[in-house]
Amino acid sequence: MTMRKARLLVMLVGILLPYAARVPRGIGWLQQYTDNGIGAWLFMGAFNAIAWGAIIAVSFLYKRPSSLWAPVLLGFGFLAFAHYSLDLAADAQAAIALVFIPLYALVPIAIGAIVGYFMDRSARLASAA
Repeated sequence: MTMRKARLLVMLVGILLPYAARVPRGIGWLQQYTDNGIGAWLFMGAFNAIAWGAIIAVSFLYKRPSSLWAPVLLGFGFLAFAHYSLDLAADAQAAIALVFIPLYALVPIAIGAIVGYFMDRSARLASAA
């Protein structure tokens, strides 16, 4: 797989992840995200672009697509858990979490980016030797 294909895959997974994370809890749980009109879809997409965009930005530090595993697993893992557990019907202010979830995901993405950088560097050194 090329880095370009890996970036496209990160983008597609990042766009679909909030909705896919809701599916295990049932259709009613998914409808909390999908039954709010086009504005809600655009809002969700714009804020989640912060997280998957950060992973794509980090990918420019790497030579090998396999180095993306660390930021993807940590970042998307956090996002999946957060979207899976967020109940928008629990409180009137629960929707504010939709803004903060992608921002909080930047921390695990940054940790994964550092791990991925060292993975990429060691793989490059091993192939050069």
